[in-house]
Amino acid sequence: MARRTLPPLAALRGFDAAARHLSFTGAAAELGLTQGAVSRQVKALEEDLGQPLFRRLTRRIVLTPEGAAFHRTVEEALALLAEGAGRLRGGPPRRLTLSALPTIASAWLMPRLDGFARRHPGLEVRLLSSIEPVSLAGGEADLAIRVGRLPGQPQHRLAPRIELEMVRDWRGLEAMPFLPDVLVPVCRAEWLPNGPLEPAALAALPLIQVSTRRHAWPDWLRAQGVRLAPQRVQGGLSFSHFFMALEAARKGQGVALVPDILLPGNLPQEGLAVAGTARIASAGSYVLLRQDSRKGEGPLDALHGWLLAEARQSLMDTHPGGGLGPPPGDIPGREGSEAQGNYAANGGGGT
Repeated sequence: MARRTLPPLAALRGFDAAARHLSFTGAAAELGLTQGAVSRQVKALEEDLGQPLFRRLTRRIVLTPEGAAFHRTVEEALALLAEGAGRLRGGPPRRLTLSALPTIASAWLMPRLDGFARRHPGLEVRLLSSIEPVSLAGGEADLAIRVGRLPGQPQHRLAPRIELEMVRDWRGLEAMPFLPDVLVPVCRAEWLPNGPLEPAALAALPLIQVSTRRHAWPDWLRAQGVRLAPQRVQGGLSFSHFFMALEAARKGQGVALVPDILLPGNLPQEGLAVAGTARIASAGSYVLLRQDSRKGEGPLDALHGWLLAEARQSLMDTHPGGGLGPPPGDIPGREGSEAQGNYAANGGGGT
């Protein structure tokens, strides 16, 4: 590419940070600049490209479709530059450890990791599966994906509860919202000859429980005005993880309540169908964790950026209208990612 066709390089870093945080303030804190400087960098880039990259709302910014597409290109380019520089410097090891919840690891990550390997053949990803609180400072992993509610994040009184603990010490951690946790019921398609069922009719069917989300079914139904009898909560099939519950539903053993991001794209071919019309967000979300002090490590930045890009694409595929759940980098129930950017900068207060 001819040098003159490149956008302003400094502006690309400002745009990348603003796109990840969905906040000029969060980008400024990361880059050691003022909010105004980052805003001017982005404006200069938009003028150079002749396209608006963000929609500027009252208290937050949102990527335009063109901005989201361009950010994927910028992320990959910056990660490749950082990776190449790291090789020349004899930088961090080429093997990265990612700790993830079992269902996310098996149903979401594994089908995608080959794409990362093709883009970054010099990097090896070791995948650990765990629902336990992760200790990144202790060297357990380089990155982690967990689900739950961030400290200080408000909770709707009817949102299905999550009792899993993500970490025991939030100091020095950057927590980037990764994927929403929107629960939907799924069962064999032949159980629904007339289409999705009302909540009361669903409650009368065999309900498959997930032991790590024991409140999911009672809270999901309660949000729609249906009370589940205690014996129904305690009885019936129960599995340790969502992927097991989904397989049991495929075999016709009951109705599973699972995050919609885990549903296969070929649901009818699997003999499954969504059993209800309601998609209810739980009290938390999936979060991507790393140590704040490790920003700028080429290989780690490459994996971190790739994961966020894959999460954005997954969210677009699952919620094409954009009506359910914020994009990775935003927080449900908060004012955009401004609060999240501040939280990450300050170190914070399985399924």
